[in-house]
Amino acid sequence: MDPTQVLGDISKYVLGVNHGPWSDLGAGNIKPAADSGITFLRWPGGSWGDHNDIRPSYVDNYIAVARNIMAAEPSITVRMAGSTPAQAAQLVTYTNTGKRYGVRYWSIGNEPSLFYQEFANWNPARYANEWREFALAMRAVDPTIILTGPDIHQFVGDPVPVPQEDQARDYLAAFLKTNADLVDIVTVHRYPFPVDFRCQTCPYPSKAMLRDNTPEWDRIIPNLHKFIREATGADKRVGLTEFNSHTSNAAGGKTSPDSFYNGIWLADVLGRLIKQRPEIITYWMLKSRTAGHGLMDSYNLRPSYYVYQMYRRFGNQLVFSFSPAQYVSLLAAKQPDGGLTLMLINRGEPPVSLPLQIHGGDSLKLVQAYLFDAAHNAEAVPLPAFQNGDVVGLPPESVMLLLLK
Repeated sequence: MDPTQVLGDISKYVLGVNHGPWSDLGAGNIKPAADSGITFLRWPGGSWGDHNDIRPSYVDNYIAVARNIMAAEPSITVRMAGSTPAQAAQLVTYTNTGKRYGVRYWSIGNEPSLFYQEFANWNPARYANEWREFALAMRAVDPTIILTGPDIHQFVGDPVPVPQEDQARDYLAAFLKTNADLVDIVTVHRYPFPVDFRCQTCPYPSKAMLRDNTPEWDRIIPNLHKFIREATGADKRVGLTEFNSHTSNAAGGKTSPDSFYNGIWLADVLGRLIKQRPEIITYWMLKSRTAGHGLMDSYNLRPSYYVYQMYRRFGNQLVFSFSPAQYVSLLAAKQPDGGLTLMLINRGEPPVSLPLQIHGGDSLKLVQAYLFDAAHNAEAVPLPAFQNGDVVGLPPESVMLLLLK
């Protein structure tokens, strides 16, 4: 790796999650949420907002969680299907004029590319035109709001579409053609499993399938930028506002979203996305009472929670890094005080030993090390002796964070 090759700042909103009124925090969730390192909340995430009007009391409770408990940037998604531009504008009025909450990030509807499954007579053109009506009504109330969208249900963007993308690219193309002048951040979703997104009883992916999926995420953000440029002739900031490995709500499987190996998958995917420097990344989701999705349930922390404990210590200025090993990823960033953070992810089963070479790093000293694996929950571990070029040992299926100064 080369700390002299600075690739740019990492957005502070890459450590985001979805949250919603159906899964409010209980007493046992308050401290873990406060300590989570989450910096951005998307609310109400998922399809709940397509079927329910947001009450003022919901907004009040949400802002209290975002600002007072988690110190996270709040965003709000207004209802689209079954609602009107006037109702959306009224919500902005209540939030930013009446209560003066100053919520900057807003979106309109969730996964419109799946509206046809539940609502009649939706198509890409209708969605794009109605989104514009909502956006103009909301901006008339508060011209400073930042609009994100269209939050299509799947996007990979490869030359040959994956089966799950279905109509998603058609919705994205129509949206950009109609609303490129209004949207500030173009946002999409991605769940790689099951391959047939309509299948409600498909088994979980094998561990090998999860392991081999992560390189796909190197392409998603560049493909999205390419799609935007081809559709509009210019580029835009982008974000991934929902992602997880699997759409199923089940839990307790060896590779279900609440599993340890899903945590390894998440660590590698998050690192690959951060390298592409999107504006927003929001995991699905903060808390789930019974489903496997979520950093926590009502009483317990899931392995995915500890992935964010690792990344909350990561630097904010991305620098060049590269790993030649098939199942080992390396991500590097500088901290504001000049410290250098390295995230090493071994998603393979065997332990790995690799030389770590830092360009111009002979004077650096290892001062902290943290480990997430089957035996360590993002815990500080004894410092190994290290000089530039030494071999670093990675346990099986592990994430190691090193801080050097």
